[in-house]
Amino acid sequence: MTKASNENKNSGRKVKVKNRSATALSSNVEWLLKSDIRIKDGNDKGALYGWKYLNPPSYPFVYSEITGYAISCYSWICSELGKPEALPAAREAARWIIRKMNSEFLLVAGFRKQDSFVEKGDLSNQIYLFDNGMAMIGLLNLYRLTGKKDLLQFASKMADSLIKYFFKGSAISVALLDKFYRPMELKASKWSTVPGAYHSKLCVGLLELSKLTDTTNYARISNALCDFAMSLQKLDGRFETDPNSQITYLHPHLYACEGLIYSGVIQSNERYLKSAFQGIVWATRHLNSVGGLPRDNSSASVEQSDAICQLLRLLILCRFDLSEMLGQSQLTNLIDRLHERTLDFCIKSRDDNTGGVKYQLGLESICSWCTMFCMQAVRLWQKKTNGQLNDNVKWIDYFV
Repeated sequence: MTKASNENKNSGRKVKVKNRSATALSSNVEWLLKSDIRIKDGNDKGALYGWKYLNPPSYPFVYSEITGYAISCYSWICSELGKPEALPAAREAARWIIRKMNSEFLLVAGFRKQDSFVEKGDLSNQIYLFDNGMAMIGLLNLYRLTGKKDLLQFASKMADSLIKYFFKGSAISVALLDKFYRPMELKASKWSTVPGAYHSKLCVGLLELSKLTDTTNYARISNALCDFAMSLQKLDGRFETDPNSQITYLHPHLYACEGLIYSGVIQSNERYLKSAFQGIVWATRHLNSVGGLPRDNSSASVEQSDAICQLLRLLILCRFDLSEMLGQSQLTNLIDRLHERTLDFCIKSRDDNTGGVKYQLGLESICSWCTMFCMQAVRLWQKKTNGQLNDNVKWIDYFV
């Protein structure tokens, strides 16, 4: 094959990937806005289901954390993509969050819609620090977009209650409470039920609140979370997700990187940035032969789309610093492989599932938060590929 024919072949492949990417982004947005994953009437209007089972079609539970993400997601669609129809969706999600707050301005994890759904236990008796932190961030993102003071007030009250019930001094003491604010341990303990490095993602809201309200305590708590995250990092860059195991789950590991990057950028803190970069590089070592990222670092782990999209976002946002650590050629290769693998998780059928993103390829379900992560990751890839990302961009507004 001649050099010219090779170049034509590569050019044609790049065009095909760009077209697939554009179709995926458009359908992601349409599915999040228009499908029944978003509840458009009734008592739960504005909320999002965690996922949809495909066969038979059903929506097992409403998720507070993901509805918090949805506020940020729809705010991003409105701001980044210029779609004003997303703003009412963001407002409806915020109204649901505010409506479901208890007397302490906190949210239970969610509500089962099928009695047979027991995978996550009794959601109505679980109050998670992380979930509430993501809802707080959502309210702040919508405040940035609309300037509505009540959103800032509710976010501040949430933050104050989180500090009251989940911290001792500035140190995180518990990750999960029951509805009576008592520390809770689920029978099947997992990373999301215990304090971990992933809690550094709350910094996105705490640092914004500190700036908006001129309250230094929020920044102090934020820094304590970052310091705690760094204490759980191993020399190779891995964040511990279980103190009794060498297994690290990539999804919370990358949450930790996100929080540390955000805090490092906002506060010009080189320690946090260095820690996050080491965590990102560790994650890149686990890409498989098809460009996917596994659920965890065990040899038999299955790929998971949320982690794939999280890593893709971070590689693009931190590309200038990471190019020095990984080399430009390797970094570009990693980004493009992850991007193509991300597209494999997008449903392409021409029906009401089009645009939803599978959590795992082997599961007959499509996931709301994976679709949000995918949407932002694909958009970032497109802007980078088209030379539309400013050299100084290290973070993203309305980050989900």
